[in-house]
Amino acid sequence: MQGNRGILCVGLACVDFVNVVNEYPKEDSDQRGSDYYWQRGGNASNNCTVLSLLSVPCEFVGVLGSQGAEARWIANDFATCGINISHSVVKDVLCPVATIILNVGTGTRTILFYPRDRPELSYAEFHDIFKDDFSSFSWTHFELCSNVSEISSMLDDVIRYNNSLKNDDVVVDDKVFISVEIEKPEFSGYDSVMTKADLLFVSKDYAKSQGFTDASCAVNKLSSLCKPNAVVVCAWGDEGAAASYKGQTLTSAALRGVKVIDSLGAGDTFVAGFMSVLWREQYLHKYTLTDCRLIIQQALDFACKLAGLKCSMFGYKGLKDYC
Repeated sequence: MQGNRGILCVGLACVDFVNVVNEYPKEDSDQRGSDYYWQRGGNASNNCTVLSLLSVPCEFVGVLGSQGAEARWIANDFATCGINISHSVVKDVLCPVATIILNVGTGTRTILFYPRDRPELSYAEFHDIFKDDFSSFSWTHFELCSNVSEISSMLDDVIRYNNSLKNDDVVVDDKVFISVEIEKPEFSGYDSVMTKADLLFVSKDYAKSQGFTDASCAVNKLSSLCKPNAVVVCAWGDEGAAASYKGQTLTSAALRGVKVIDSLGAGDTFVAGFMSVLWREQYLHKYTLTDCRLIIQQALDFACKLAGLKCSMFGYKGLKDYC
């Protein structure tokens, strides 16, 4: 992408209280854990963590709470990771938290999420921050939360900015790429944003809720609900991932031979890995169908590998050694 313009990630940030156990606790039992630590969570927040480890400039924008030790810890952890949060809105609220049980015996993670004050960015706040000027970014990525209609209006701001660029005065790379992630099946109104994204990520859970039984089927069918040139991507755990682009389906296998000890954030790692390849390869500069497909395949392969590696380690910091 042009110059050093990075990726803007919009969404939630929370604190995960991670409990590591050798076997899942029986109900009404007293069991010792093997480890316990805090970790910053939230999809867009995790995307930024992985992007920063991959040396992709990024910024997180969302609502940050000011109440309690958790709020201070989140801000400090963003700073430690070198992630810009200067445009985030700070409110006198409690940030979301989650209790995580990591079972190293089976590789599963169980999440108990507590929204608390559920601080989510409104369209009015987003518009007031950027005022239809996204020239500092080459890419905007949106984690869809319960405020789908608000995010739809945010997308309109980015689209309005792109439309304001006159073709005879601007190279294609000046336009801002738009990606959206749909993860939660329980929220509604997704149709209003699917037609606005250049790149759509859909989770396995959401795809299954729509009746799909595999990633390829999901991306093929959902692509008909998106803009004509959009890329639709779906990861399906240990069955790999698929992408649809202009009528062609691309697939990639999951990384094999991995001892899974921590799958928390594997999906967020996949998304960030995919984004990093398109960003580095200047996807918006590729005019031929062959070029675009090659980059998408490369991104799919890298994202599957990166997500697999993440499952083999606690947290994310070790990913830097592999990239």
